[in-house]
Amino acid sequence: MFRTLTQLLLGTTLSAAAVAANASIGEQIAIQMQQNYDATPAQCEGNAVPAHACSGVLLRTTRPSPSYHTWHHSPNSKTKGAVSFSYIRADIPTARLAEDGRSGFTLHPILQRPKGSLRYELLCASPTDSDSWERDTSGCGDNRQTEEVEMACHEQGILTAEDWIEQFRQTGDYKRQCAFDIQRARVPERAEAFYQSLRTKQMYPTEMPFPWNELLIRTWDEELSSKLPIQSFFYIDGPYGGLQQAQADQKDWYETNGTFIPVIRIALPRSLEDGARFSYNESDQAVAQP
Repeated sequence: MFRTLTQLLLGTTLSAAAVAANASIGEQIAIQMQQNYDATPAQCEGNAVPAHACSGVLLRTTRPSPSYHTWHHSPNSKTKGAVSFSYIRADIPTARLAEDGRSGFTLHPILQRPKGSLRYELLCASPTDSDSWERDTSGCGDNRQTEEVEMACHEQGILTAEDWIEQFRQTGDYKRQCAFDIQRARVPERAEAFYQSLRTKQMYPTEMPFPWNELLIRTWDEELSSKLPIQSFFYIDGPYGGLQQAQADQKDWYETNGTFIPVIRIALPRSLEDGARFSYNESDQAVAQP
Protein backbone atom coordinates (compact mmCIF):
# COMPACT_ATOMS: atom_id res chain seq x y z
CA MET A 1 0.00 0.00 0.00
CA PHE A 2 2.82 2.39 0.83
CA ARG A 3 4.48 1.87 -2.55
CA THR A 4 1.30 2.51 -4.49
CA LEU A 5 0.68 5.76 -2.67
CA THR A 6 4.19 7.08 -2.97
CA GLN A 7 4.18 6.53 -6.72
CA LEU A 8 2.13 9.74 -6.73
CA LEU A 9 5.30 11.60 -5.80
CA LEU A 10 6.84 13.80 -8.48
CA GLY A 11 10.45 14.46 -7.55
CA THR A 12 10.38 15.78 -4.00
CA THR A 13 7.01 17.49 -4.42
CA LEU A 14 3.75 15.85 -3.48
CA SER A 15 0.42 16.48 -5.16
CA ALA A 16 -2.46 17.43 -2.89
CA ALA A 17 -3.87 13.91 -3.27
CA ALA A 18 -0.57 12.34 -2.20
CA VAL A 19 -0.30 14.63 0.81
CA ALA A 20 -3.79 13.58 1.91
CA ALA A 21 -3.03 9.91 1.29
CA ASN A 22 0.21 10.01 3.25
CA ALA A 23 -1.45 11.93 6.06
CA SER A 24 -4.14 9.26 6.17
CA ILE A 25 -1.48 6.55 6.41
CA GLY A 26 0.26 8.42 9.22
CA GLU A 27 -2.93 8.96 11.16
CA GLN A 28 -3.85 5.30 10.80
CA ILE A 29 -0.42 4.22 12.01
CA ALA A 30 -0.62 6.51 15.06
CA ILE A 31 -4.07 5.13 15.92
CA GLN A 32 -2.86 1.55 15.51
CA MET A 33 0.20 2.19 17.70
CA GLN A 34 -2.00 3.69 20.41
CA GLN A 35 -4.40 0.75 20.25
CA ASN A 36 -1.52 -1.72 20.41
CA TYR A 37 0.01 0.12 23.36
CA ASP A 38 -3.30 0.18 25.24
CA ALA A 39 -3.98 -3.52 24.61
CA THR A 40 -2.68 -5.74 27.42
CA PRO A 41 -3.41 -9.41 26.62
CA ALA A 42 -1.42 -12.14 28.34
CA GLN A 43 -0.94 -13.68 24.91
CA CYS A 44 -2.42 -13.44 21.41
CA GLU A 45 -5.12 -15.64 19.96
CA GLY A 46 -3.79 -18.87 18.54
CA ASN A 47 -1.51 -21.66 19.66
CA ALA A 48 0.53 -20.07 22.47
CA VAL A 49 1.36 -16.88 20.54
CA PRO A 50 3.38 -14.35 22.60
CA ALA A 51 1.71 -11.02 23.34
CA HIS A 52 4.31 -9.01 21.41
CA ALA A 53 2.87 -10.48 18.19
CA CYS A 54 -0.40 -8.54 18.53
CA SER A 55 0.07 -5.84 21.18
CA GLY A 56 2.50 -3.26 22.52
CA VAL A 57 5.09 -1.26 20.61
CA LEU A 58 8.43 -2.75 19.66
CA LEU A 59 10.97 0.03 19.18
CA ARG A 60 14.67 0.53 18.61
CA THR A 61 16.39 3.77 19.54
CA THR A 62 18.95 4.90 16.98
CA ARG A 63 21.00 7.84 15.79
CA PRO A 64 21.43 8.56 12.07
CA SER A 65 24.92 7.55 10.92
CA PRO A 66 26.83 8.36 7.73
CA SER A 67 28.31 4.84 7.90
CA TYR A 68 25.09 2.81 7.57
CA HIS A 69 21.33 3.14 7.31
CA THR A 70 19.45 3.30 10.61
CA TRP A 71 17.58 0.10 9.74
CA HIS A 72 20.83 -1.76 9.03
CA HIS A 73 22.90 -3.38 11.74
CA SER A 74 25.35 -1.52 13.93
CA PRO A 75 28.82 -3.09 14.20
CA ASN A 76 27.90 -4.45 17.64
CA SER A 77 24.68 -6.01 16.33
CA LYS A 78 26.58 -7.71 13.52
CA THR A 79 29.05 -9.14 16.01
CA LYS A 80 26.44 -10.66 18.32
CA GLY A 81 23.97 -11.60 15.58
CA ALA A 82 21.06 -9.80 17.19
CA VAL A 83 19.52 -6.34 17.45
CA SER A 84 18.34 -4.78 20.73
CA PHE A 85 14.81 -3.40 21.03
CA SER A 86 12.58 -2.21 23.84
CA TYR A 87 8.91 -3.10 24.27
CA ILE A 88 6.44 -0.63 25.74
CA ARG A 89 2.84 -1.23 26.73
CA ALA A 90 0.26 0.39 28.98
CA ASP A 91 0.67 -2.16 31.76
CA ILE A 92 4.48 -1.64 31.91
CA PRO A 93 4.85 2.18 31.83
CA THR A 94 8.29 3.21 30.56
CA ALA A 95 9.30 6.82 31.11
CA ARG A 96 12.78 6.65 29.57
CA LEU A 97 14.47 4.70 26.78
CA ALA A 98 17.91 3.14 26.55
CA GLU A 99 20.79 5.64 26.44
CA ASP A 100 18.22 8.45 26.66
CA GLY A 101 17.16 7.56 23.13
CA ARG A 102 15.16 10.27 21.40
CA SER A 103 14.44 8.73 17.99
CA GLY A 104 14.47 5.46 16.09
CA PHE A 105 12.02 3.11 14.44
CA THR A 106 9.21 0.75 15.40
CA LEU A 107 8.24 -2.58 13.85
CA HIS A 108 4.74 -3.77 13.10
CA PRO A 109 3.74 -6.58 15.48
CA ILE A 110 4.33 -9.89 13.73
CA LEU A 111 0.62 -10.61 13.26
CA GLN A 112 0.01 -7.12 11.82
CA ARG A 113 2.97 -6.80 9.48
CA PRO A 114 2.23 -5.95 5.81
CA LYS A 115 1.85 -8.84 3.42
CA GLY A 116 5.17 -9.81 1.86
CA SER A 117 7.28 -8.17 4.54
CA LEU A 118 10.05 -9.94 6.44
CA ARG A 119 9.13 -12.08 9.42
CA TYR A 120 11.57 -11.15 12.14
CA GLU A 121 12.40 -13.49 15.02
CA LEU A 122 12.52 -12.55 18.69
CA LEU A 123 15.08 -14.47 20.71
CA CYS A 124 14.83 -13.44 24.36
CA ALA A 125 13.31 -10.86 26.68
CA SER A 126 14.89 -9.28 29.76
CA PRO A 127 12.81 -7.21 32.21
CA THR A 128 15.56 -4.55 32.36
CA ASP A 129 18.65 -3.66 30.34
CA SER A 130 20.60 -6.92 30.05
CA ASP A 131 24.06 -5.66 29.05
CA SER A 132 23.54 -7.76 25.93
CA TRP A 133 26.62 -6.44 24.13
CA GLU A 134 28.72 -8.42 26.64
CA ARG A 135 26.75 -11.67 26.31
CA ASP A 136 27.11 -14.69 24.06
CA THR A 137 24.27 -16.65 22.43
CA SER A 138 23.15 -13.63 20.38
CA GLY A 139 23.08 -11.41 23.47
CA CYS A 140 20.86 -13.78 25.46
CA GLY A 141 23.41 -15.92 27.32
CA ASP A 142 26.52 -15.68 29.46
CA ASN A 143 27.96 -12.29 30.34
CA ARG A 144 31.73 -12.33 29.94
CA GLN A 145 32.15 -9.69 32.67
CA THR A 146 30.86 -11.97 35.45
CA GLU A 147 32.42 -15.01 37.08
CA GLU A 148 29.18 -16.97 36.96
CA VAL A 149 27.81 -18.55 33.80
CA GLU A 150 24.46 -16.95 33.01
CA MET A 151 21.93 -19.23 31.31
CA ALA A 152 18.42 -18.73 29.99
CA CYS A 153 15.87 -18.45 32.78
CA HIS A 154 14.15 -21.80 32.13
CA GLU A 155 17.52 -23.58 32.13
CA GLN A 156 17.90 -22.44 35.75
CA GLY A 157 14.36 -23.35 36.76
CA ILE A 158 13.28 -19.69 36.68
CA LEU A 159 9.84 -19.83 35.13
CA THR A 160 7.89 -16.98 36.75
CA ALA A 161 8.27 -13.32 37.61
CA GLU A 162 8.48 -14.31 41.26
CA ASP A 163 11.37 -16.66 40.48
CA TRP A 164 13.22 -13.96 38.53
CA ILE A 165 12.81 -11.35 41.26
CA GLU A 166 13.99 -13.76 43.94
CA GLN A 167 17.16 -14.52 41.99
CA PHE A 168 17.81 -10.89 41.09
CA ARG A 169 17.52 -9.75 44.70
CA GLN A 170 20.37 -12.09 45.63
CA THR A 171 22.87 -10.00 43.65
CA GLY A 172 21.13 -6.83 42.47
CA ASP A 173 23.39 -7.01 39.42
CA TYR A 174 21.70 -6.60 36.06
CA LYS A 175 24.71 -8.23 34.38
CA ARG A 176 23.86 -11.47 36.18
CA GLN A 177 20.17 -11.57 35.37
CA CYS A 178 18.73 -14.29 33.18
CA ALA A 179 16.75 -13.70 30.00
CA PHE A 180 13.43 -15.35 29.18
CA ASP A 181 13.85 -17.49 26.04
CA ILE A 182 11.06 -16.63 23.57
CA GLN A 183 12.34 -18.27 20.39
CA ARG A 184 9.90 -19.94 18.02
CA ALA A 185 11.43 -23.31 18.85
CA ARG A 186 10.03 -22.99 22.38
CA VAL A 187 6.35 -23.46 21.53
CA PRO A 188 4.26 -23.41 23.66
CA GLU A 189 6.50 -22.21 26.50
CA ARG A 190 7.60 -18.99 24.77
CA ALA A 191 4.21 -17.26 25.17
CA GLU A 192 4.23 -17.79 28.93
CA ALA A 193 7.91 -16.84 29.13
CA PHE A 194 7.24 -13.49 27.46
CA TYR A 195 4.26 -12.84 29.71
CA GLN A 196 6.41 -13.51 32.77
CA SER A 197 8.95 -10.95 31.56
CA LEU A 198 6.13 -8.39 31.51
CA ARG A 199 4.87 -9.46 34.94
CA THR A 200 8.37 -8.95 36.31
CA LYS A 201 8.31 -5.29 35.24
CA GLN A 202 4.82 -4.91 36.68
CA MET A 203 5.80 -6.36 40.06
CA TYR A 204 9.22 -4.73 40.35
CA PRO A 205 8.88 -1.33 38.63
CA THR A 206 10.84 0.94 40.96
CA GLU A 207 13.65 -1.44 41.91
CA MET A 208 14.87 -2.16 38.39
CA PRO A 209 18.33 -0.68 37.67
CA PHE A 210 16.99 0.68 34.35
CA PRO A 211 13.41 1.65 33.45
CA TRP A 212 13.49 0.01 30.01
CA ASN A 213 13.41 -3.67 29.13
CA GLU A 214 15.45 -5.33 26.38
CA LEU A 215 14.36 -7.73 23.67
CA LEU A 216 16.77 -9.30 21.19
CA ILE A 217 15.77 -9.87 17.57
CA ARG A 218 17.88 -12.02 15.29
CA THR A 219 19.74 -9.97 12.67
CA TRP A 220 17.92 -9.86 9.34
CA ASP A 221 19.37 -10.05 5.84
CA GLU A 222 20.34 -6.45 5.04
CA GLU A 223 19.94 -7.12 1.32
CA LEU A 224 16.22 -7.64 2.04
CA SER A 225 15.90 -4.71 4.43
CA SER A 226 13.51 -2.88 2.09
CA LYS A 227 11.01 -5.55 3.19
CA LEU A 228 11.57 -4.96 6.89
CA PRO A 229 8.14 -4.21 8.41
CA ILE A 230 9.03 -0.78 9.76
CA GLN A 231 5.89 0.79 11.18
CA SER A 232 7.20 4.28 11.88
CA PHE A 233 10.21 6.46 12.44
CA PHE A 234 9.53 7.93 15.85
CA TYR A 235 10.82 10.72 18.02
CA ILE A 236 10.31 11.33 21.71
CA ASP A 237 8.44 14.50 22.53
CA GLY A 238 10.71 16.85 24.45
CA PRO A 239 14.42 16.04 23.94
CA TYR A 240 16.25 18.32 21.53
CA GLY A 241 17.05 16.95 18.10
CA GLY A 242 14.73 13.93 18.15
CA LEU A 243 12.42 15.22 15.42
CA GLN A 244 15.34 16.13 13.15
CA GLN A 245 16.83 12.65 13.56
CA ALA A 246 13.50 10.97 12.73
CA GLN A 247 13.11 13.21 9.68
CA ALA A 248 16.60 12.29 8.48
CA ASP A 249 15.70 8.60 8.76
CA GLN A 250 12.41 9.14 6.94
CA LYS A 251 14.16 10.92 4.08
CA ASP A 252 16.88 8.28 3.91
CA TRP A 253 14.30 5.49 3.72
CA TYR A 254 12.33 7.26 1.00
CA GLU A 255 15.42 8.04 -1.07
CA THR A 256 16.67 4.44 -0.64
CA ASN A 257 13.43 2.47 -1.00
CA GLY A 258 10.92 4.88 -2.52
CA THR A 259 8.19 4.32 0.06
CA PHE A 260 6.58 6.51 2.70
CA ILE A 261 6.94 5.66 6.39
CA PRO A 262 5.47 8.25 8.77
CA VAL A 263 7.25 10.14 11.50
CA ILE A 264 5.31 9.55 14.72
CA ARG A 265 5.66 11.56 17.91
CA ILE A 266 5.71 9.56 21.14
CA ALA A 267 5.00 11.28 24.45
CA LEU A 268 6.32 8.92 27.11
CA PRO A 269 4.52 8.73 30.47
CA ARG A 270 5.84 10.98 33.21
CA SER A 271 4.97 8.53 35.97
CA LEU A 272 3.96 4.90 36.49
CA GLU A 273 0.33 6.04 36.52
CA ASP A 274 0.47 7.70 33.09
CA GLY A 275 0.45 6.19 29.62
CA ALA A 276 2.31 6.96 26.41
CA ARG A 277 0.63 8.89 23.60
CA PHE A 278 1.24 8.49 19.88
CA SER A 279 0.42 11.16 17.30
CA TYR A 280 0.94 11.98 13.64
CA ASN A 281 1.58 15.58 12.68
CA GLU A 282 1.82 16.62 9.05
CA SER A 283 4.32 19.35 9.95
CA ASP A 284 6.71 16.70 11.30
CA GLN A 285 7.03 14.96 7.94
CA ALA A 286 10.18 15.54 5.90
CA VAL A 287 8.87 13.68 2.83
CA ALA A 288 5.15 14.58 2.77
CA GLN A 289 5.53 18.23 1.84
CA PRO A 290 2.78 19.90 -0.25
